[in-house]
Amino acid sequence: MNRRLSENPLLLGLVVGLVFGSVDLLLTWLYPVEDDSPGVLLRFYGPMFLVWIVVSFRVARGTGRLSSGVVAGMTVAFATFCAFVLLNFLRVNLFLNQLTDRPDWQNMMMRFREGGSGRLRLFVNLDYIKGTPFKIGAATAVGAAMGTFGGLLGRLTSGRIIRTS
Repeated sequence: MNRRLSENPLLLGLVVGLVFGSVDLLLTWLYPVEDDSPGVLLRFYGPMFLVWIVVSFRVARGTGRLSSGVVAGMTVAFATFCAFVLLNFLRVNLFLNQLTDRPDWQNMMMRFREGGSGRLRLFVNLDYIKGTPFKIGAATAVGAAMGTFGGLLGRLTSGRIIRTS
């Protein structure tokens, strides 16, 4: 199972997304009003991006091709965020009352009040649904960048004849 997981960026990405989504749930439970400052975001997403680089490195090292690393980075990132977004919906619905006090939620709360909708949960869920394609797309683009970095390192250390396609 472990070997199959490490050789399958899609499956590995789903596992990574479930792990990071679960950690996000736990951190929200422990620190519900902690602001998403740059330091907090870097501590959270940095390890995720590192996993994407390592996956890309391993794939490119195995094939000797940069393109394989880029595709692996995009695949693992896409799958990670598909799982992560689902757990984020759960997080938002479980901790909605606590999250409304966070400084990074004040813009959403202002939009909710201005919109005149009487149902905060519905408003927040619709807002998250509308933002989901962008979040997954942005993560996939970051995965391409991490895949390029990891893929270059993997290709350079592969010991094979260098191919670019």
